[in-house]
Amino acid sequence: MNSLTVRNRFEKKEERRVRFGITRGQALLFLITFTLFFYLLTELVFASSVNEEPHGTEVTVQSGDSLWTLAVRYKADQHVDTRDYIIEIKDANGLESNKIYPGQTLLLPDTP
Repeated sequence: MNSLTVRNRFEKKEERRVRFGITRGQALLFLITFTLFFYLLTELVFASSVNEEPHGTEVTVQSGDSLWTLAVRYKADQHVDTRDYIIEIKDANGLESNKIYPGQTLLLPDTP
């Protein structure tokens, strides 16, 4: 027998270090899963508001029309102030000023 192959059975064995916690691969998998979960969650939350159909009447602006004339012509409730309805029209169409142009399509929201 070769002396290199003989083992001393009384020799102290090397202790294996036990690793507690998570590995890099597990941490990466958790991070990817966590990110994907919250991405899908935000898509579900914000998708419900994006898919809503606009409520109101679509009108193509004619020459000589103004926000005031359109508001007076299309508001259903006469108790609603015309100025408040113009603000609703501007909000519904993302307008920053009172300027409108012939051929422009506007959404006139329904008045409560």
